[in-house]
Amino acid sequence: MLDLPKLPQVGSLNPFANESPTEAAEAAASQPDLSAEEAPVVEMPGATLDATLEVVDSAGAADTPDATPEPVEVAAALAPEAPGGETESAGSASLDAETLAQLAPWDDPRRVTVLLMGIDQREGEAGPFPTDTMILLSIDPAGKTAAVLTIPRDLWVEFPGLPEPGKINTAMIRGDQVNYPGGGGPALAMKTTERMLGVKVQYYVVINFEVLTEFVDAVGTVEVCPPEPIDDSQYPDGSYGTISIHFDAGCQELDAERLLQYARTRHGNSDIDRSRRQQEVIMAVRDRVLSAGGVIALIPRAPALWESVHENIRTNLSLQEIVRLALAAEDIAPDNIRQGQITFEEVLLQQSPQGEDILVPIATDIRLLVQDLFRPAGAPSARARPVALDWR
Repeated sequence: MLDLPKLPQVGSLNPFANESPTEAAEAAASQPDLSAEEAPVVEMPGATLDATLEVVDSAGAADTPDATPEPVEVAAALAPEAPGGETESAGSASLDAETLAQLAPWDDPRRVTVLLMGIDQREGEAGPFPTDTMILLSIDPAGKTAAVLTIPRDLWVEFPGLPEPGKINTAMIRGDQVNYPGGGGPALAMKTTERMLGVKVQYYVVINFEVLTEFVDAVGTVEVCPPEPIDDSQYPDGSYGTISIHFDAGCQELDAERLLQYARTRHGNSDIDRSRRQQEVIMAVRDRVLSAGGVIALIPRAPALWESVHENIRTNLSLQEIVRLALAAEDIAPDNIRQGQITFEEVLLQQSPQGEDILVPIATDIRLLVQDLFRPAGAPSARARPVALDWR
């Protein structure tokens, strides 16, 4: 077993690393809360590499990798929170379609970022659950750009305020176990993600697989285009057994059950292969919604859909905010939606003290990836390889 290197991307960049969860929350709460008028519109310019591998933050100041940059301050005002960090209206389906149809797109000019987490929850299980999928979704309403970043489950991180490191997909479990300040598991997952990436995460959405299948049932079949055949003889069947699944190469329409299988299968040589398919599914579902008339066309069914899935959703967003964000997202041109992954180029392959295969982050490479995804519209990429994933 190889000795694990120190995690500079977390230890030296995380001012909460040696604090208790309560101290971490108090320190975060001491930061000034800017109103929409006071807060600057943050744009992250494309970074350039020099001999010191400087990391440029959102204000344009440069820090060396050993410095302690703060997360990019791009916070949008949170909705009033209920105990545990979730909004009072997050589980409510009281809004009617007429009210939703009158909502305007999200109009706060500051970047808003959501951590989407899919949990492997099976029927009859009470949890807590590890995250099967972690995807960062970010919108710059002023610049009309968006970014999608997939975070591999096996990324080895330190958790703010907790003594032991671990895989990032255990943040939900650990946070719920210690009742982490600000919302338990989701709050710890958000704090861990933002400290690692250097980006403020304002919102979270935790879903199980029922949410995806219900939504796809509502919008209709979705087209995906696997570049090669997929065979998985060990796909989990939801009852602690396995089944065999197969997908031909080439474009094909999938119903909700098959689309979930396509997104979840571990066919390939790594979890990173699977993350590519998950991003393809996100963009394909977006295309399907737009082809069916966009978010407005879905609004008549939104209250009933929300009623059927809200018990399988844990979020600090209200239904109104979800609709407003969706309206803003559909107005962004496809060329301005940048997709990226944390791949083998941004990590070191290692083993944990328990002998598990893990991915140790390379801090500077991950920060440069994020900067490239968040660059202004029209700005050229500063990376040697393209970030966008072209599935069509």
